[in-house]
Amino acid sequence: MKLLLLLLSLGLGLACAQGDSGEAPVQPDFQSEKALGPPVGPSLQVAPVLQVEGPWHTLELGATDRSTIEEGGAYRCFLTSIRNLANRNLHVTYFQKNNDGKCVEDFFIGEETDTPGRYTFEYKGKNVLTFVAVGEDYVIMDYENIDLGLVVVELLARPPSLSPPGREAFRKYLSRRGIGPDAVEDLTVQARCP
Repeated sequence: MKLLLLLLSLGLGLACAQGDSGEAPVQPDFQSEKALGPPVGPSLQVAPVLQVEGPWHTLELGATDRSTIEEGGAYRCFLTSIRNLANRNLHVTYFQKNNDGKCVEDFFIGEETDTPGRYTFEYKGKNVLTFVAVGEDYVIMDYENIDLGLVVVELLARPPSLSPPGREAFRKYLSRRGIGPDAVEDLTVQARCP
């Protein structure tokens, strides 16, 4: 009986370790707008701060429910730009295919939270958007729909790049969120919007 309990507790521990059900981690030192950081060292050089504003391409989508990112899925989108608003919210523009298969431009407003790099917006319920990793030419974003219990992770690259160094970080983060390779859509090999 003790052996059975030990095996059961070990199995539950491994199952919990497989996926991260907590909040997504935020990119350290996140800044949405292009800015210059404080002087660095005695030479007074200025270090650039990571930023997300500007044009982007969606390369890959991963989700805890694959059907939401497959053709016709509610979260299958092609993000094209992120713009900062005067009130520190984000205007995120993307394309989605409608029922006729035509690409339609849409947007959402990400409302700033108390945590830099984390925003909320309404789409099929309350969503929390977190910038998990930001590089010069790639971004990994985590969308968590609180009402649906759904997590979608998106890998973006600066145009025209279709192969940023963020692919390995994207794969590791998907694993952390419990999203396997079978729940990923590579949008670089499919018909794109726009």
